[in-house]
Amino acid sequence: MEEVQRSEKIWSKNFIVTMLISTFATTAITMQMGSLPIYVTQLGGSKALSGFIVGILGLSALVTRFPVGVWLDKYGRKRLLLVGIFLLLLDFGLLTLYKTLLILFLLRMVQGIANSIQSTTTSTIAADCIPSEHLAEGLGYYSIAQALPSAIGPLIGLTIAEKLGFQRLFQFAFVLVLIAFFLSFLVQDQYVAEQKKTQTNIPNQEGDETLQAIFKRKSILIPSAILFFICFANSGVVSFLAQYAAEKHIGGAGYYFTVMSLVMVCVRFVLPNIFVYMKSFVLVVASIFLVGLAFFLIAWTTNFWGLIVAAVLYGVGYASLLPIMNTIVLENAASSERGKATAIFSASLDVAYGGGVLLWGVVASLTNFTTMYLLCAIFVIISLILVVIYKKALSM
Repeated sequence: MEEVQRSEKIWSKNFIVTMLISTFATTAITMQMGSLPIYVTQLGGSKALSGFIVGILGLSALVTRFPVGVWLDKYGRKRLLLVGIFLLLLDFGLLTLYKTLLILFLLRMVQGIANSIQSTTTSTIAADCIPSEHLAEGLGYYSIAQALPSAIGPLIGLTIAEKLGFQRLFQFAFVLVLIAFFLSFLVQDQYVAEQKKTQTNIPNQEGDETLQAIFKRKSILIPSAILFFICFANSGVVSFLAQYAAEKHIGGAGYYFTVMSLVMVCVRFVLPNIFVYMKSFVLVVASIFLVGLAFFLIAWTTNFWGLIVAAVLYGVGYASLLPIMNTIVLENAASSERGKATAIFSASLDVAYGGGVLLWGVVASLTNFTTMYLLCAIFVIISLILVVIYKKALSM
């Protein structure tokens, strides 16, 4: 079938608006990182319950990913975007009114579903906006809308919670989502517009494949698997770095995440220019090597600066790797399959972080943190092997 006709430039109005929507909505979500367990404790919940309430967002997001991917390709992008943002708006509105653990748990579940819809939809709309010959560059720029909230969201959330309280935090998040909601009406659904132009129905088009068939494509499965192993390994860092640093008497471990996030944002500003001069295979191998080096360094470091260097290495490596893998997935999916392809790619990250936390907790309790981080590096080596074996299938 014919591809959606995109504008000739990357920075179209639709692309910019979509980036803003993603930035505002994702910042509202990430503001709760770090601060939510404190809120659960204030409400009388245990540490175990804190982990469960924090983790339910990822689980509910995972369950929703695949249906959303199918609906995006069947019904179009904009209506799903409005549904997702509206659910987020309703969710944060109710969080400002109710202060019980049961309601918090239920609203976190809704939040996961809503954010799954929002993130899958905005990523698909962004891909629709980018000219095919500039897909890698455009996705590199778009990934800033996902990296920036991770850098500033937790800091904003903790600051507001400490100085003004959690109700003000939820109210501020509500305002951010409200802005995203109004911006959503400005989005033009280029996918639906192209279907009307060619006078074809979105469902059951010639060349379309089922979700299961797309999942079996090496050009979509392998990039998703590569990111899965990287994120699976990184989930151990995210979850246990503070405890590991305390065990080794290293202060300031929290700066690891700040430095990593800032480095990722900076790299993604310059990454599109790097694509012009460096082959993707070389960039992918170098990126995975940096990630693996970061994990080895964490396993053996004994001081604060070792963690900071590891944060820089991981930030550079992951910030480069994610857009490239995402590009390969979308380049091998027709416009009428992008929703499903994006859902598969995103779900691999959901499973990696959700399942990784469970596994690494067991590994750390049976061995020690040093062994755990060395095992994390082994998973990175697996991803590197996949790149080398499937280089031709990945068209690198």
